[in-house]
Formats: sequence, structure tokens, C-alpha cells
Amino acid sequence: MNILHTAVWACLLLGVVAAAWDLCTRTVPNELTLGGIAVGFSIHIAAGFVESGWRGAFGGLVQSILGVLLCSLVPVISFARGEMGGGDVKLFAAIGALCGPSLGFDVQACTFLVTLGVVLPWRLLRHGAIAATARNAVIVLRNAFVRESRRLPLGCVKLPPVVMAPTILIGFCLAALRRGILP
Repeated sequence: MNILHTAVWACLLLGVVAAAWDLCTRTVPNELTLGGIAVGFSIHIAAGFVESGWRGAFGGLVQSILGVLLCSLVPVISFARGEMGGGDVKLFAAIGALCGPSLGFDVQACTFLVTLGVVLPWRLLRHGAIAATARNAVIVLRNAFVRESRRLPLGCVKLPPVVMAPTILIGFCLAALRRGILP
């Protein structure tokens, strides 16, 4: 097993621990994510050094830094919009540091597909948002035909925050399976 496979297994371990922690506490600790970034840097520097000396070590560091920057770009935008927690952003950054930008983007794509295709519809059904949307559509139609003084207000459903780390773990596993990295 080469040293870069070690990074993938470390990433899998990081995802499992982060998912369990997030399910129990609804947070992903900085020690875990920042530690994952540090381990990613270390693995890529060591792999580069073994392969081609200091030049390779520098190349490994650059690869890992690119992974952090590129894999946290979209999540940072989601965080700024209030759609994702900071721990989830750092978890994506750690995955980028460990696995590089290419696999990191695959993990993001798989995670967002699972979120949109499974998690979001389940949450909408579970919290009654689909029924509320249907009621609002009826109210909008009714309000179009009555005087302003007799119009009904629209209702809304506030969804609780998503526990993302388990979905990120599923996205990692799907991306790694798709690439043939995990058996």
C-alpha cells in the first residue's frame, strides 16, 4: 500500500469520526478537521519527498494546499449564505488536503447529489414543508380573487439545520467507490 492510499484511509477515518461526532453533538470539532488538514499536508509532503526529494515535498505541499483552497471554495459560499456550518466547510477542506482537489471535487459532487436527491426531499416531507407549500399555493390563488382586507397570510415552515458530516461521509464513499479506490 503506497503512502497516498494512507491519505484515503485517513480521510475515511476522519469522515467516520466526524459523522459520529456530528450526529451526537451537531458540531464537527476544529481539532478533528484542522488535524485532518495537518495530516494531509504531512502525508503529501512525505510522499513527495520520498518520490523526488525536496522538490517533490514542495509539490506535495502545493497539491495539498490547492486541495484545501479549491475544496473549500463552494462550501465557504454556502457558509456565507447560512446554508452550511463552519465545521462542514473545514471537513471539506480536510478532505481536499488529504485526497487532493480532484477527489475532493468528486466528494463534493456526490455529497451535494445525495443532499439534493435524498436528504432534502426527506426533510421536506418530515417537517411538513411540502404540505405547507401546497397550502400557500391555495392561499395565493384565493388571495388573487378577494379584496386586500380579506387576504390570508402565508404560512412558512422553518427547517432545522442539516447534520452534514454523515452526508459528506456518504459522498466520500461514493466518490472513492466510483474511482475504484475503496474495495
